[in-house]
Amino acid sequence: MKKSFLRTVCCIAVSTILVQGNVFGAVTGAFAEHYNAAQNYLMQNQYSSSIVEFRKAMRINYLDNSARVGIVNAYLARAAYYANTEKDYDKAANDFRSALFYLKMYPDNEQDIQNSIGMIQSASGNLNQCLKVTGADTTPSARYKKAEELRAVANFSAASYEFAKAAESEKYGADGNAQIGDLMKLLGNDKRAADYYQKALKINPYDSVTKMKYARTLDKIGQYDTAVSQYNDALANAKGDMEVLYALERIYLKKLAVTPNDADLNANIGAIKQAQGDLESALSYYGKAERLNPNSTLTRLNVGTLYQQKKDYRRAIEAYDSVLTLEPSNTKAMYYKASALAEMGDKQTALSMYKSVLTLEPQNIGARDAVTEILKDTMSPIEYIEYLTQNGTNAELYDYTYKLHKEGKIDEAIRGYRAYLQKDQNKADAYINLGICYASKDDYGSAITTLNVAKEKFPTNNTVLKTLKEMQGDYDSTRISAAAASYEAKDYKKAIKQYLDITPATESTMLGVAASYQALNDYDNAIAYYKKAEALNSKNAEIPYYIGYLYSEQRKWNDAETYLKKAIALNPESEAKSLLSYVSQNGTLGVLNSGIELFDKKDLTNALAKFNEVIKKEYNNAYAYYYRALIYDEQKQPKQAIADYLNVLKYSKDFPIANYMAAVDYDGLENYKDAFKYYKKFISEYSTDDEYLKYAKDRAKELEPYAGG
Repeated sequence: MKKSFLRTVCCIAVSTILVQGNVFGAVTGAFAEHYNAAQNYLMQNQYSSSIVEFRKAMRINYLDNSARVGIVNAYLARAAYYANTEKDYDKAANDFRSALFYLKMYPDNEQDIQNSIGMIQSASGNLNQCLKVTGADTTPSARYKKAEELRAVANFSAASYEFAKAAESEKYGADGNAQIGDLMKLLGNDKRAADYYQKALKINPYDSVTKMKYARTLDKIGQYDTAVSQYNDALANAKGDMEVLYALERIYLKKLAVTPNDADLNANIGAIKQAQGDLESALSYYGKAERLNPNSTLTRLNVGTLYQQKKDYRRAIEAYDSVLTLEPSNTKAMYYKASALAEMGDKQTALSMYKSVLTLEPQNIGARDAVTEILKDTMSPIEYIEYLTQNGTNAELYDYTYKLHKEGKIDEAIRGYRAYLQKDQNKADAYINLGICYASKDDYGSAITTLNVAKEKFPTNNTVLKTLKEMQGDYDSTRISAAAASYEAKDYKKAIKQYLDITPATESTMLGVAASYQALNDYDNAIAYYKKAEALNSKNAEIPYYIGYLYSEQRKWNDAETYLKKAIALNPESEAKSLLSYVSQNGTLGVLNSGIELFDKKDLTNALAKFNEVIKKEYNNAYAYYYRALIYDEQKQPKQAIADYLNVLKYSKDFPIANYMAAVDYDGLENYKDAFKYYKKFISEYSTDDEYLKYAKDRAKELEPYAGG
């Protein structure tokens, strides 16, 4: 997959180059200096320097199409370099974003965009492949977050592209386009900034901040009539920018001096005075405007917002009602009246009026948000969850549920997450948070079940896997604590059941079961579970000590000695040392130990006598057979040694080395079939990676051709 991707990126980046057309004569001055430097850098494959110089040129003349074409080519070339040479697909993706910004968002001429349609399709395809390779989250919320990150590092072109992708969703439509407008202004393209502010206001016409930005931008590019309209509309419900207000005031007062009976001018100055906080002067101008044009609904709306600003809700509602008398379907009057009713505390009447606004304007975000807030305030959390489930977006339901979760309202949050997952099963965080809620109520069964479902759906999501592991650990710790409490209360049978219910088994749980059986004097089961614990942790010196102790209680001296020696080998300071000396004094252990001591001293004759004595008294003593076999090996009696090694294996499973020793002797006798057989047994049973295991593997491989002979 990756090789195919790289070839595609490389091909597109190299072969698809925009052509600069319609160049009328040589350019001069600072623009030419930066433009020519950028072209030279591009020809020398110095892409980053080329991009910097093209940006400087476009700061001087943002409308120059040749500079725009040049920066597109530079971004595409650098994207190919990042992808194919550095294998940095994140950087490549950012450059494809920037190229697409200059191809389809920056131009104000639709024909320029159409001329680049092939390039746009190619760059879009390559960006999508980069995002796929990096595993990027392409949900609207993730793209909005990515845009914020890019903006924070001053990568405005790439940020604009991501804001545009986020703005394709309803949630980010208004804000995303407003953000693009801000970035266009930073890049010097006021014409396109105005276009994006206009898009934002079409989605949310009540955003006074964006209205003011739009108005300023229109003013800057010379669209004065439209700018004034936007200023006036923005100032109807917001204080606005004081600097702009004073500037507008001067303009309108000059006009008013020429035409003092212009109703609109009086209304506009009233709006400015209202935004400045000079409410009495504002009322005076509004009054004159109403006398000059009694049917102006805009002036009446402004009067209403002024009284609402003064918290004189009765007069505010009278003003809104006067508009509705003239225009019963005036949604602005309905909206402002609803907001006044809500501020008065009459939430139910306000709710009804907001719903009327939505009937006429289903996409009215301000009214919809107000309905949401009122319902949130008047409904119980469970009722509001049910409402959002039926009427809200998935994002609204999730965000409200997450808020409940953060506030510690766990039962309600569980209800919310479950309702969300019935609508959308593709959000890993919903499963994770639901699991956490269950765990906070000690319902670990539901928590783990939920997270296992998430694991099946998102098998590579590290947060899911980490949370599941932690949850299982917490659950096991809780259950181990409960089992330990039962043990302390001397309810050993209950403790055993609780420990055994914990899966998979751990060293701690097996030790708990063993200790409980030991407390019940059931030594056979206690030993069996101590051995299971040992299998899980062969380095714990206490476990073989416990086993040795219980074997000594059963007067199984050989077994006791075996495990006590294991304990001492792991911990030379183990208490097993004192118990071992007691065990050694019983049965044949003393004789066996004497034989081992003689063997270690190379007194093979007397050692052999001791081992013969042990075997005579205890025919199944594997240690005696093993050491006697070693003596036979020393005496060059391989057949007798083999017989004893086989007895070792017959009577004990604790000597995998006996397989190795028998195999070596068979090997020496050129009995390759049996040698191969016991090398293989040794390999399968011996777990220590040392020279014996290595030799056995190598020799078995050599003997394999002879194994059937």
